[in-house]
Amino acid sequence: MKKLIKSGFSQDNILHYGNMFLIGNGHLGYRGTLEEYTSDEKVAFNVVGLYDKYLDKWRESVNMPNPLFIKVSSEDKVYSLLEKEAIEHKMILDLEKAILKRKTEFDDVFIKSERFITDDDTLCSLYEVKSKKDICLNILLGLDLNIYDINGPHFKDKSVERNNNTLLFRGITNEGKQVFENIVYQFDCNDYAYQNGYFDLHISLKTNQSFKIYVFAKVTMDNCFPLKKYNELKRKQVDRFRKLWDVSRVKLDAKSNIQFYTDYSIYHLLILGNDKYAHSIPARGVSGQVYKGAIFWDTEIFMLPFFTLTNPQVAKKLIEYRINTLDGALAKAKEFGYEGAFYAWESQETGLEACSLYNITDAITGIPLRTYFNEKQIHISFDIVYGILNYVNITGDKSVLELGARRVIEEVIRFIMSYSKLVNGKYHLLDVIGPDEYHERVDDNAFTTYMAYYAIMDSLDLLDGNLKEEAKVFVDKMWLPAIGNDGLIEQFKGYFEKEDATIDMVKSRLRCENDYWGFEASKTKVIKQADVLTLLVLHNDRFSKDIIKANYDYYEHFTEHGSSLSASMYSIAASMIGYNDFAYQMFLKSAMIDLGLKQKMFAGGIYIGGTHPASNAGAYLSLIFGMAGLRFNNGKLLLNPCLPKQIKGMDFKINYLGKKYNIVLKQEQYEITEVNDD
Repeated sequence: MKKLIKSGFSQDNILHYGNMFLIGNGHLGYRGTLEEYTSDEKVAFNVVGLYDKYLDKWRESVNMPNPLFIKVSSEDKVYSLLEKEAIEHKMILDLEKAILKRKTEFDDVFIKSERFITDDDTLCSLYEVKSKKDICLNILLGLDLNIYDINGPHFKDKSVERNNNTLLFRGITNEGKQVFENIVYQFDCNDYAYQNGYFDLHISLKTNQSFKIYVFAKVTMDNCFPLKKYNELKRKQVDRFRKLWDVSRVKLDAKSNIQFYTDYSIYHLLILGNDKYAHSIPARGVSGQVYKGAIFWDTEIFMLPFFTLTNPQVAKKLIEYRINTLDGALAKAKEFGYEGAFYAWESQETGLEACSLYNITDAITGIPLRTYFNEKQIHISFDIVYGILNYVNITGDKSVLELGARRVIEEVIRFIMSYSKLVNGKYHLLDVIGPDEYHERVDDNAFTTYMAYYAIMDSLDLLDGNLKEEAKVFVDKMWLPAIGNDGLIEQFKGYFEKEDATIDMVKSRLRCENDYWGFEASKTKVIKQADVLTLLVLHNDRFSKDIIKANYDYYEHFTEHGSSLSASMYSIAASMIGYNDFAYQMFLKSAMIDLGLKQKMFAGGIYIGGTHPASNAGAYLSLIFGMAGLRFNNGKLLLNPCLPKQIKGMDFKINYLGKKYNIVLKQEQYEITEVNDD
């Protein structure tokens, strides 16, 4: 398996590399920054599931103090890439082991480091300085309390206690939560001073002599940190990821760069899987506080299927999160005057809505703008039901229903019936926003309506008593968007009457590069992302190939792909209708999203950088459900391969109904073998 390697240093790449070289374990994330960086370079040690609100700013996930700050200097030089040019510099991300390394050569010293985050939430680092001549060095290392926050600061009280080479950070958030960060620094030096969380070491090195520093940091809600040896933790890390890759990797008979793009996408999913917590996966993973560290529909529609096939234990935790946050969904429905469960568009640890009324900033004036994402994107509730049923059907694990998923489904159905309006004898879902967020507050959005309809239809056998009878009567009277003689499904009522503008036409009307597209696109047929196509992909067994093709041909022309969720849906749909070349192009768009240096970092003046795990998952789904054509039918695995010319074959494993299978695919021939791990 290849490594991600970037050579050289540029200030312009710091933000991108922070995302690109991210490490994590699903609960903690540490951005791919260098030891000499500070909050100015957006160093972030992020905790998923821990949230805080400062004053009237957006509530978001919490970043901890940086325990890995190290700066090396001599009498007349500072060996930092921010202050001195290096002879050579490399960053290396070992995908197979989830270990990040840096190698930097200055004129007098070599600097090497590596870091990883263990399964038990310990951030481990080894930092080494090697001299090229006899030299005296100062090494400043310690806990950087100047924390990078988007909407902070989040600690109203901060203190650091020292016991020899161990530091204990105690922080109290604005909401009163007490958090500890235990850090152990191991180094062989007696000549040092300590002040305010920093050790100032003075060392003398002979030519080719090395000096090593080990750092262990653990974030806890209590003061507890059992220390282990670095090499032991590293060995366990390597073994853990070897097992994860064994079932998750998709081996391709293709050019090596295609294999690397696939491996890189799967890596960003593996660092998110955690079966110890039920806090789900934020839209930006563990890369920081963007989108408030909140959980979106990205999880159920894109990431949950990946874990369902490769790591059902993690998938179950994602469903448990929705069970645990049902009270928040019930409270939101009540707040807006509805019955049942109205799940938050941006959900945090309680399930209460984190999406503000003013979720976009005018790129010219900086004035917050009113949006209706939190009120009208009701499809999130139906997406959750889809995810639950999909998990049960693939794993055969019905225990989640008794854990609370059955009640989630029941309350979502109550919400559907409560939200609907009876018009001319039919129940409509009016005033909504579908996946295409450029068109707000529309009536009869096809994706929203059909997802609600199938949420009820596919759950009827799970219902009892009056609710079951009410649901039967209701679903029979639901209005469903018609399929025209040409096979087209109108995205929402009145969509076909919108201006027949091109994407370039809308782009030319924007006031500036970071302007919000919805201002102009809403007047036209230009859409942000796959909308009708997403419906057809998720329920492909219910719509003919001709219908998928007709809608693909129509909507592709208008789709701007302004969301990272869009390309994979088009890729899967393209495979279904034999558009192999386009399926491949859209797969690459999903898989390579975090590898480029032209990512969109700001939207309307708001920083939106970070990783895109839903797009990474979409790349996986494009291969498995698109090109390999994997389907499930009455307990059997079926494949309908549609490989592009760039990919000659695949070899991958999946879990299905409690068993593991290995699938080897060559063009249109395939072999499915049950795997016995014993």
